[in-house]
Amino acid sequence: MFWKKIVALVAAALLIAACSGQGGGETVEVQVTLTEFGFEASLTDFKVGVPYRFVVTNTGAVNHEFMIMAPLTGEDMGMDMHELDETALAMIEEDQLPSGATVSFDYTFKETAPAGSLEFACHTPGHYEAGMKLPITVSP
Repeated sequence: MFWKKIVALVAAALLIAACSGQGGGETVEVQVTLTEFGFEASLTDFKVGVPYRFVVTNTGAVNHEFMIMAPLTGEDMGMDMHELDETALAMIEEDQLPSGATVSFDYTFKETAPAGSLEFACHTPGHYEAGMKLPITVSP
């Protein structure tokens, strides 16, 4: 009887440990607001393996897009929209984010991203150049 209790306690401890590991928890909601021409976000520091639900609202007067991607450098500035879309980790296209729209999606970061290596960005023509970007970090 004593050993059965020990085995049950060990099994319960292992189950609790497995459920509380990275990626095993609840989805974290991140509110993102797109304005003319900027971002406001409830969170900009993320963890690898944690599931996030991004709730993106366009409070601006014009359509915007939302992308999670590496910042553009001088040589990247000539990329067309198709090439930009392919480099994004996640995105909501401009036609899905007219003024007043809210769109949600789930995303889990798989790799770390130190400061300066990822950002929220809008690449609707002229918006990124007007400063519509927000740096984010992803830690282990």
